[in-house]
Amino acid sequence: MPANHSCALVDRPVRFVDSEPVLAILKRITCGWSWTAVSDASDPFLEVRRSGAGFVIDEPERRSFTEPSAVSAGCSLVAILLNRMVEPDPSMLCLHASAVALAGRNFVFPSTHRAGKSTLTAALAFAGAQILADDIVPVDCRGDHVGAIVASGVAPRLRLPLPRALGRRFAFDAWRHKGPDDGHYRYLALPAARLARFGERREADAFAFLERVPGVRPELFAVPPDQAMKILLVQNFGNAAPSDIVLRRMDQLAARCPAFLLRYETLADASEMLAHLAATDIAAAHAALRPGTPRVASAEDARAQAELPAGRIVRAEEIVLQPMGDGGAFLADRSGGGIFALDALGAAIWDALAAPVAPFDLADDLAEAYPDIDRTRIEADLAGLISRLMEKGLARTV
Repeated sequence: MPANHSCALVDRPVRFVDSEPVLAILKRITCGWSWTAVSDASDPFLEVRRSGAGFVIDEPERRSFTEPSAVSAGCSLVAILLNRMVEPDPSMLCLHASAVALAGRNFVFPSTHRAGKSTLTAALAFAGAQILADDIVPVDCRGDHVGAIVASGVAPRLRLPLPRALGRRFAFDAWRHKGPDDGHYRYLALPAARLARFGERREADAFAFLERVPGVRPELFAVPPDQAMKILLVQNFGNAAPSDIVLRRMDQLAARCPAFLLRYETLADASEMLAHLAATDIAAAHAALRPGTPRVASAEDARAQAELPAGRIVRAEEIVLQPMGDGGAFLADRSGGGIFALDALGAAIWDALAAPVAPFDLADDLAEAYPDIDRTRIEADLAGLISRLMEKGLARTV
């Protein structure tokens, strides 16, 4: 039988049709979401229904897809509901990251390639830290408070099987705190004090970009604000605010919260270094460390295989440009077209596009300015940059 349930994150209910196991899992893995049965006459914004051994999630006018288990359906619904909460609110950012409260300090771990973010978050929780958010971190930028973490109220989740390199102690703790599990993902059932309730707000104290590297000596580096901002922009998927406002908020957030690169091999090493950092003056520690740049896999970094377009190209108007310390720049389209990061060469090309110019003429100028770089590579890089600028509405042909 269909049953509508309201949720604290959205203003319309979710309808469960012969899918009670999914609702049961959602109630187990969330804290403060306030699942409540409501009238079946209420208009739901999505429906979850059983289909064979799996479950269909049908969100009208968006998408419909099938998950193979109640746990995987719960995973998808958590992501959808958090996204729908943030989407219409221009005061919110939303980061692909995790956040923990450790020794009175609130750390955010932005997602980077093969960082060990989820396992470190779980290990810190096993040791007594409080989880503020796992995988999706809403950030409240209302008024003067740029950077208030909003607790998601979602239990941390581990991918299975657990790597042996995590050690027996971690495997035992993950078994001892075992929650819903479908053989691919396991949610952790933590003591109530170790999972913040949905909606609690904590001011972020620092960002920690993680790099798990076999055989490396654990070390902390200071990440410059412009580098931190560049990575955070890639991780943000809160879309309601205009791009120039998002850019300004990210700039303020990166300037206010010191960012660190933590390179480590074992969870014990990482936990120890974070505990030490939490007990110190974070700003002073940041100033004393040598700089480091996190490794991030980003689609923007891939070389585009494109040909130089015919005609002349000119950059779009009403674009906000914010220089970076390394000679690069951020572009933000006030009309909502997005945010784009340029390296130093890209910033120079952007400057050259102030007036209409033929791409082949621009390639000639670049080849003259950089005689040591192969002409074919110059043309390929220039074509890729122009293609991405045009795709985002930041440049056009005339």
